[in-house]
Amino acid sequence: MKTILITGGSGLVGRKLSRLLIEKGYKVIWLSRERYIKAEIPRYRWDYQRNEIEKEALEQADVIVHLAGSNLGEDSWTRLKKQKIVESRVQTAQLLIDTLKSMNKKPEAFISASAIGYYGKKTTDKIYTEEDDSTESDFLSRTCRKWEDAAFQFQHELDVRTVVLRTGFVISKNSEAFRKMVLPTRFGLGAPIGSGEQYLSWIHIDDLCHMYLKAVEDTEMQGAYNAVSPEFITNADFMYTLAKSMKRPFFMPHVPAFFMRLLMGEAAGLILKGNRVSAEKIQNAGYEFQYNSSEEAIKASLKAIKEKEDKKRKRK
Repeated sequence: MKTILITGGSGLVGRKLSRLLIEKGYKVIWLSRERYIKAEIPRYRWDYQRNEIEKEALEQADVIVHLAGSNLGEDSWTRLKKQKIVESRVQTAQLLIDTLKSMNKKPEAFISASAIGYYGKKTTDKIYTEEDDSTESDFLSRTCRKWEDAAFQFQHELDVRTVVLRTGFVISKNSEAFRKMVLPTRFGLGAPIGSGEQYLSWIHIDDLCHMYLKAVEDTEMQGAYNAVSPEFITNADFMYTLAKSMKRPFFMPHVPAFFMRLLMGEAAGLILKGNRVSAEKIQNAGYEFQYNSSEEAIKASLKAIKEKEDKKRKRK
């Protein structure tokens, strides 16, 4: 039984992925702020700001899945928030590799999250593939380059098979971003955001977690892969599909871009801009999507949200 060490295990993807790996027979452990090895998923302490880590976790790890990182969509991008976004991704990876080198330990694989923000904050007719370089100067694109450079040090310095998954918008019952779309739509207030012409490259949480599972198990996988669905859809069409799935009207005017910038600051670019990102490489690697259309993914997540709310009501 192989042991998978996950950083950022308590997050949206980490929790779901942990359950999937355990179901598949793997042992899962987390690096966390607090040590709690008697938990259902044992937790070992680390603190990248103090350069501290419990080596016991790394000694056990056959594969490392690096999901740690301050939430991009949470809070405005102040100078301190930007610093935290970068450091929580880059310095954590550096702490891992420095510690592994000091231990003379080499895992079988290092699998890291990244984001499709790698390709830049803009909307064009281009379809981006993994062969396209990141040449944009916006904050998210620069962050993704640093994030991936830190990940690929495991390949360059330790000769460890390294996989990076550039993730799009995650559709899940537990996604705060998705639920923020659902809430106004539930009251008949669903609307395109900004121009609505920007593309929304999305992925259902189940597909994302199964991609991570494939990256763990498929020793042929190496390098960067876009973790997005094969469907190309604009923000306006996505919001219309959401309203249709919820049987709600869709007559509201667009949410003005200036309002989103006022609300979110620079982080508004996450939803006001978007491009088409290709899923061809991961499909050519043999991955078959469970959710090929946003309508399927939205309906599945809405059903899961309803079941979750029903359970809460019953407990009351």
